[in-house]
Amino acid sequence: MAPRSTGSKKRSRSGQVSSVRNDVLRALLNSEYKHLRPRLERADLEAGEIIYRADQSIEHVYFPESAVVAMMDTMENGATVEVGIIGHEGMVGINMFLGHQVTPDQGIVQIPGTAMRMTADDFCRDIRFGSPLQRLLLRYTQAVLAVISQSIGCSQHHSVAQRLARWLLTMHYYAEANQFEMSQESIAAMLGVGRARVNMAAANFKAKGLITYRRSRIRIVDEMGLKRISCECYRFIRKEYEALLGDVPKYLSRKPLIPG
Repeated sequence: MAPRSTGSKKRSRSGQVSSVRNDVLRALLNSEYKHLRPRLERADLEAGEIIYRADQSIEHVYFPESAVVAMMDTMENGATVEVGIIGHEGMVGINMFLGHQVTPDQGIVQIPGTAMRMTADDFCRDIRFGSPLQRLLLRYTQAVLAVISQSIGCSQHHSVAQRLARWLLTMHYYAEANQFEMSQESIAAMLGVGRARVNMAAANFKAKGLITYRRSRIRIVDEMGLKRISCECYRFIRKEYEALLGDVPKYLSRKPLIPG
């Protein structure tokens, strides 16, 4: 699936929100969320859409709900590798939180869906020192750095089969369904390996009855089997993100927020 840039075209819509589906926003106190809500808008993100280009100024930060975004690094020779996958537990645009208005990575939507977003200017005003959002994002940044560090080790020391199993489990978790669409070419770009190696590993998974695939449609058949093949990195990453909201200070709440 070739990424598609949408340029300046906007497909956002405002309106009432029946529930808060991003974990960072859900962790805020009702009062803090009500303060942010007028500056948040819901955006529809399409598969393959490029929301950030490398070395581009950040215009919006995103809090994914059902959408999943991969942050990709591209080398001078055109080789690519995924440096982070962000779903409903996080925020896309963490560089803005760290004081950088330009992102070194490319953000590509892997699973279409929705995200809440706000302008970079509004975001900078709302992460005042000591605010609940600022404190929560400090903890989230720690988790992101731990995950990136683990991912680097994974790419160096684990087999393509282990990494593919981890990636499939990650997409399965975010999609909240046994089936999703992704071309093997896109998976190879994410893993930073040749397509032939992904084809070989995927064919082996299919022969073992772990997955089925037809063209770009992948179906998880045996989740536990994939977990047995996957390296420890999948468990580490899930544990890190699950601990994120479990460890937030007591002034934050994980209870559902008021609608709207």
